[in-house]
Amino acid sequence: MISLNAVLLILTSTVFCPVKSDDTLTALRFGTTSSDYIRFNFDMSPFRSSLTICTWVKRVSTANSNPIIFNYWANSVHEILMSAIGTYNRVVTDDVLDSSNQYFTTPANNWFHYCLNWARSTNMIQIFVDGQLVRTGQTSSSNWRDLYSSGELWFNRLQNSVSSQYVFGGELYMFNIFSVVLSAESIKKIADGGLCFPLDEFSDSRILKWEDILTKSRTGSVTEVTVMDTSNAKCLRRKMESLIVKLARTQRELETVSNRLNRTELQLEAANERVNITVEELATAKSNLSSTTEELATTKRNLSRTQEDLGTCSTTLTDTKEELAESRRYSNITKWDVLYTSPYHNRILTEELIERLKSNWDVLSTFVGVNMTDTIVEHFRKHDVEKGDCDLEISDIIDMLEQLVEENNMTLIRGLISHFKENHNNLPCED
Repeated sequence: MISLNAVLLILTSTVFCPVKSDDTLTALRFGTTSSDYIRFNFDMSPFRSSLTICTWVKRVSTANSNPIIFNYWANSVHEILMSAIGTYNRVVTDDVLDSSNQYFTTPANNWFHYCLNWARSTNMIQIFVDGQLVRTGQTSSSNWRDLYSSGELWFNRLQNSVSSQYVFGGELYMFNIFSVVLSAESIKKIADGGLCFPLDEFSDSRILKWEDILTKSRTGSVTEVTVMDTSNAKCLRRKMESLIVKLARTQRELETVSNRLNRTELQLEAANERVNITVEELATAKSNLSSTTEELATTKRNLSRTQEDLGTCSTTLTDTKEELAESRRYSNITKWDVLYTSPYHNRILTEELIERLKSNWDVLSTFVGVNMTDTIVEHFRKHDVEKGDCDLEISDIIDMLEQLVEENNMTLIRGLISHFKENHNNLPCED
């Protein structure tokens, strides 16, 4: 990780190295004939309703009477004119500030700052020299309109004239057009700041830039020169002061970034610790899950055995219930239950019924010596001796007899045989 001091060392070595070629003050020197000029088309629509033109000017030749610095030719008129001695100062082709008398005088071979502004909202034109307002005028009502937005920009001559009187023949530096009316305070600030004054605070409105003009094609004698006078040293010193301020600001920003990086590093360490703890917790959870899986498998096996045991218990319970039911059935039977049967229940008891009851019990005398099992009892219930069976085939009687003998391990005693002869003979049925 690069330390803050290392970064500052790199920045310091960069800032305080010798001034590079692209940091020099590059001006343009124009020749003294109408064949020496710059011309290009530019979209002037951003300046339809307001503009400020500012430039540094150095007069080299004083022979020409109307030296034109800049001419915007649009719609076949001189839409904007700027002269080096103030004789022509037009916007929207209005000549309110044109004069055969110079509105300002400047010595030759010295740089001066020159600004021209105009606003459609007021129709006013103003001229500033070295930050001071030297002339103001309102355009005539016939020219109360927007600036034409399409045309040609000319430097060092009047567009349609080859006369040498309109040739500037001097040096220009930092020619810029702003899309707003700069205040008098801003213009003075730029002028007082010298040739190297930074225009960063006006970057939003600086539309046509000097660095763009330097890239345009040139005709005749138009050469680049380096600004070398007392202001150059001031510019270098001011640049150094500005760089020192920027370096201090950058150092503070780097310290802020470094603090943020340190906080981020601490946060990353804390996050890494949480990740490690989470990994350990996940490993523990995985182990617990494995144990739980094994416990679930054991529980499942135990459940299966329990279900088998429950099945066995269920069968045993069913048998027990049946036995209990049978036991209850036998325990509740009394000798008087015969009175619940149809011949007696809810009937008036008569001598005849009593005799019938006696005769039924007398039948049992033939079974003396026989074990009274469920089969014997069910036989009596099925084949009521009072009713008697009819139309029984001899084969049916034999089947009944064999069933009783096999199930009850009985011997054929005389009483049993007599019972079948009397009650299960082949009797005809009556309708």
